[in-house]
Amino acid sequence: MKKLIYIVAAAAAVAACGTKNTLPEGSGTLSLTAVREGTYVTKANDVLADFVVDIVRPSDGWTKHYDRYIDIPETIPMAGGEYSLTVASPEFRDAAWDLPYYKGEAQFTIRVGELTPVNVNATLQNMKVSFVLTEKFKAELSSYSIVVTNATSWDAADAGEKTLTWSSVDEDVEQKAGYFSVAPLRVKVDGYRAIDNSESHSELIIADVAAQDHHIITLDARVTGQVNGIAITIDPTVNERETGLEVPGWSEVPVEGGDQPGDDPSDNPGDDPQPSTAPTMTWEVNPAFAPTPIQAQMDVEIKIDAQEGIRDFVVDVDSYILGETIAALAGDTYTYSADTPYSMDLINDDALITALTGMIPVGDQLKDQTHVDFSLSQLVPLINVYSPESGSRHTFTLKVTDNKNQSLEKAVVFYAE
Repeated sequence: MKKLIYIVAAAAAVAACGTKNTLPEGSGTLSLTAVREGTYVTKANDVLADFVVDIVRPSDGWTKHYDRYIDIPETIPMAGGEYSLTVASPEFRDAAWDLPYYKGEAQFTIRVGELTPVNVNATLQNMKVSFVLTEKFKAELSSYSIVVTNATSWDAADAGEKTLTWSSVDEDVEQKAGYFSVAPLRVKVDGYRAIDNSESHSELIIADVAAQDHHIITLDARVTGQVNGIAITIDPTVNERETGLEVPGWSEVPVEGGDQPGDDPSDNPGDDPQPSTAPTMTWEVNPAFAPTPIQAQMDVEIKIDAQEGIRDFVVDVDSYILGETIAALAGDTYTYSADTPYSMDLINDDALITALTGMIPVGDQLKDQTHVDFSLSQLVPLINVYSPESGSRHTFTLKVTDNKNQSLEKAVVFYAE
């Protein structure tokens, strides 16, 4: 949930002064009023009184800074002219406990003798991460550690500053919330079973991330049926999108009072569990679907298996370059918005099928197919033709639904170097 800070600025004719130079004639007065709304409240860093405020006049570099919002006087003498205003949380870190970071900016004009209202929304700029542990997870594991980082790798030079650890030695694992700057998240879980202290390990990469996301990650441990072992399941929920990762675990060790084969239908070696028929996607050269740099030659060959046959295939294109470009090819009117990606219906949109035939699988190449080699190897390199901004992200979200209404959604993220 967002927290909004509304700052109203008013100008009236009075004498003025600045921090860097004497203000020119024809001045006004800025009056700031802040109102906070929302319930995204934590233990630290979101007390409105402590927010910092900066006012800048770009024309000559005049500035006004306040360490705490509460210290701002009722009126601030200022010259007429163009200004920018920033309000922000007092502290920012790439990874920290209970440390949301809010920031809002606005440009405004002070006119002599006129009232100039300015509204600034200070929104969450980082991401929240929390965990839910199932009763089975807590019962099966004597100890565990959960490590999350938004560094480029576990061994990156700055990994220490971008990593937080939840541990079974803490009593408040499910109450602890970590806040991370916006970058793909790596989650690693190491568990030790109570019966025999045997180990199981699990990892997950969450590539599709954005400011204001709340990643609620559920951890589960269960006996794995035919394998007679135990697995840790990581189930992250991000913006109401659920995915999961199941990792093979330990061999079952029968003990008095413990789980025995037959206690649960899935634990009985004589009862083979029914295999899942839901669609799957695999990317051989990038099995974790980690964000990938855009290059002239690329291997983006994604294998899609749908045993029940594909009914619908939609790709949402979140790219300020390709969104409008593809829409124009299909004769659609579309203006890029990060909140509204361009949606490509690759089975039912005849104009789009005609425009993209030969570049990616479309139409009958997808409809009712049980296996598709879906290639983006030709399409993605086109982004570089338009000289994309370094660091910009371009996301293709593949959405497959089969004839039994089973769905799978996977984000494929690329970035410009």
